[in-house]
Amino acid sequence: MAPPVSFALRGSRRETAPRQALPKKPVFRPEESRRPLYLSTKLKAQVDIDGPALRVRSAGLAEARYPLYRVSRVIAGTGVDWSSEALRACLESGIPIVIVARDGIPLGSVQPACIRPSRLSADIDELLDRPDWHEIYQNWLRAMRMKAVEQWRMSREASGKTLNPGELKEMVRKFVYGAPDTIPSEDTPGIWHAALCAFAASALRQAGLQSAYWGAGGTTLNLLGDVTRLLELRLCLEVGVDMMHGLADEAVVLRVFHALSSDLDGQCVYFLASLARRVRQALAEWH
Repeated sequence: MAPPVSFALRGSRRETAPRQALPKKPVFRPEESRRPLYLSTKLKAQVDIDGPALRVRSAGLAEARYPLYRVSRVIAGTGVDWSSEALRACLESGIPIVIVARDGIPLGSVQPACIRPSRLSADIDELLDRPDWHEIYQNWLRAMRMKAVEQWRMSREASGKTLNPGELKEMVRKFVYGAPDTIPSEDTPGIWHAALCAFAASALRQAGLQSAYWGAGGTTLNLLGDVTRLLELRLCLEVGVDMMHGLADEAVVLRVFHALSSDLDGQCVYFLASLARRVRQALAEWH
């Protein structure tokens, strides 16, 4: 959450300088003014509602309140007990909640219903009627992973760091053609994975998309999981797995993650725009 605003009170001495007009109150865009709320995996607490705010109470700690209009998403450990009213308020406010284990690995998420699905959401539903949807989608995912590796390689070369052909080939083998469900989650520390999952959940909600879609024959398109893994790949390449493991303190990790949020947001926009183009192309070929 953003730090509270503090006010310095002037003394009673009369001012000689001319009085200036008060600055206008800044206007915040709803999404820009929101911040993630992280309730530590080590925290034992109760969350309920106090008017328009989430109230967090924990033994030995001061009671805290977080206005719903300032919260973008919540990451909470299993030691946090939620009242039904707090869950209802988060869902009505469009706030996804990701529940994580003590090691930071996400156990699942609570998502607001997609009341106003986007055009892309409707197109994905239509795509899943095609018998070859899975092949089309997997090819798109591989193309996105290859694009991430290529952009990273070009960025390194621009700074004078050149990969030899063997290193690049190994990276392509591991990150582009490896098992999709482990790219690159097996290398990502839990707290980073949880932060990315919550970030992706919030991005999908803003885009009017569901976290998962179901096709014929019980097939599933796990959009939340796939977008999370694409963001993980970008993070692993840019930050480095060693550095991610080296940052063990949760507060430090979250500050670093917040500093990277703008770039990750741009990547999310790019991924979803690319998916929209590919889905429309596939539907046009089908009709």
